Amino acid sequence: MDQLFAPTLALHIACGLAAAIVGLAPILTRKGSRLHRLSGRLFVVLMGVMLAAAWVMTALHFNAYFTALSATASLGLFSGYRVLRRKRPDRDRAQRATALDWAATLAVAAIGAWVLALLLGGDSDAPRAPAIALVWGAFLMGGWDLWRFARPADWPFSPDLWTYEHLMKMLGAYGAVLSAFSGNFLTFLPTPWSQLWPTLLFQPMAVIWIAALAIRRRRAWSPA
Repeated sequence: MDQLFAPTLALHIACGLAAAIVGLAPILTRKGSRLHRLSGRLFVVLMGVMLAAAWVMTALHFNAYFTALSATASLGLFSGYRVLRRKRPDRDRAQRATALDWAATLAVAAIGAWVLALLLGGDSDAPRAPAIALVWGAFLMGGWDLWRFARPADWPFSPDLWTYEHLMKMLGAYGAVLSAFSGNFLTFLPTPWSQLWPTLLFQPMAVIWIAALAIRRRRAWSPA
């Protein structure tokens, strides 16, 4: 099994570095443009392969921190992409969550609970603060998604909610790539900040971006 670890790690690193570069394009290009869609799909593919490799490595050599990181990033990527199929669940029942959405979200929540139990019980030597932060991130995202699945047309639903969800989750997935890269390669930064700074950067960025979009759209809808 150890012979499988080295090539899987190489694939993981290669796709992660490529995703970190490609992921800038959807952020910087005009939303809805052809380049935004194409680069976004390429980012999803690269992230998907990278995360698949991460889960293989987790099965071979368990680490609580990287398990929590893989779980949170997987849910962010999966849900951030799938929400594009659930833009108007109030009008079309086919755009509501499927069994796949429920299963993926519940699985990540269960993994998060398991990792949290290991950390609180002292059964892991993983960096405690970053791992717990990732677990709570998975819980918050999973709880939000489960509420949206169960009550898709209730508060805080709006016709633009999918845009905000997509933005928040994909930026979170991109931040997870940078967290893994920084934690492994930017060793001159002190722990846990080497792993936390992408989250501290991209989550507020997403909130500010969403607020700006909401204000702009509210002004566009307001009568002159």
